[in-house]
Amino acid sequence: MISERDQRRIRAAMSAMPYAATERVPKPWVAMGAAVDADAVVAFLEGLAEVLSEVAAESDKHRRRLFSLEADVEAFRRLIGTAPAEVTP
Repeated sequence: MISERDQRRIRAAMSAMPYAATERVPKPWVAMGAAVDADAVVAFLEGLAEVLSEVAAESDKHRRRLFSLEADVEAFRRLIGTAPAEVTP
């Protein structure tokens, strides 16, 4: 059994969590006074994990695209002769 004090703390943490605003992350409805039990916490964490994995995948895609663009810029700079001189030790 989760104490009433801990339930308030859990609800506050759930509400403050980035990416938890989406409807795919189930949260116990505070206005209805629904009890926060282990099942509600697990459902919240599973929904949050799903959203965060999608966010991470999107971030990785953008990072790969950025690296590709940086490589294209460097290749273009070498082609037109404006690449910085390489320093060799």
